[in-house]
Amino acid sequence: MAGPFEVTDEDELRKAADIRRRIEQAPILLARHEDLLTVPAIGSHLAGDDAATAWMTSSHLVNATLLMAADNMRALCGLLLPGARLSMPLFAHYPLLRSILDASALVKWLLEPDVRTDRITRMLRARWSDAIHSRDLKKEDVATVKALGAYDVDELSRAEAAIAQRYAKDVAKIREIERAFSISHSEVKRGQDPWVHMVRSVCTVAAGPDWMAIPGEYAASTWRSLSGLSHPSFGGAVNNSSLEEIADGASEGNLFARFSADLGVTQRAVDVAWNTFQEAVSLVGQRYATAR
Repeated sequence: MAGPFEVTDEDELRKAADIRRRIEQAPILLARHEDLLTVPAIGSHLAGDDAATAWMTSSHLVNATLLMAADNMRALCGLLLPGARLSMPLFAHYPLLRSILDASALVKWLLEPDVRTDRITRMLRARWSDAIHSRDLKKEDVATVKALGAYDVDELSRAEAAIAQRYAKDVAKIREIERAFSISHSEVKRGQDPWVHMVRSVCTVAAGPDWMAIPGEYAASTWRSLSGLSHPSFGGAVNNSSLEEIADGASEGNLFARFSADLGVTQRAVDVAWNTFQEAVSLVGQRYATAR
């Protein structure tokens, strides 16, 4: 296995410089996130949404989701710029980039509609997906305890009852809100959009003073690259990494090459993730502020 090496190619160095510039912008974006209200102001769009959906408030979902994006951005910056020099792992940064993009895109998807009923519909769809995921995860926990053998039957029965009760409580609240806004239950049961479709729909970003324009398809293809590189995939690794021939062993039937992270893929992903996070932060600021 080869160790770290220094990049000298001029095109790769330009990409590295752009990645570093984005990382150095991150504290500005993170400071904007930290300055956001955590409780929507009275008279704001989200304050009205929260009042209409309590206890299943929209702002709780938005706050937790955007915090995930910010936390992963901090972790990514520490990974890629641990000191004075940019350091690029082969795979470790891709799951962090995907998480930033996923969370930021979800916040935008939740808050983009101007009509309250449309925002609440999306919130309910996300909550429906989350309720099912939480229920199934807890069922897996119970199945794990059973598979391990010795367990308290009464205690496990209480745990199974608690899982069913919590799921029923979530569903009952969702149905209550549906009725209040005449929202179709079949629409809510669709759950939140698949990630790639969500990214495509919300990541059409107009050019600004500090960021490039991002068409939806460009962001969606970036998400697919990140998804492929976040899971074990030979094709994903080969197709999205730089390959450098270092020795010709043709006489023995071997070609010796070195894989490294494709800085072009990383540069594109950082651009998309940073832009989407910036848009999400701005949208939260608008929806949490008193409507004028």
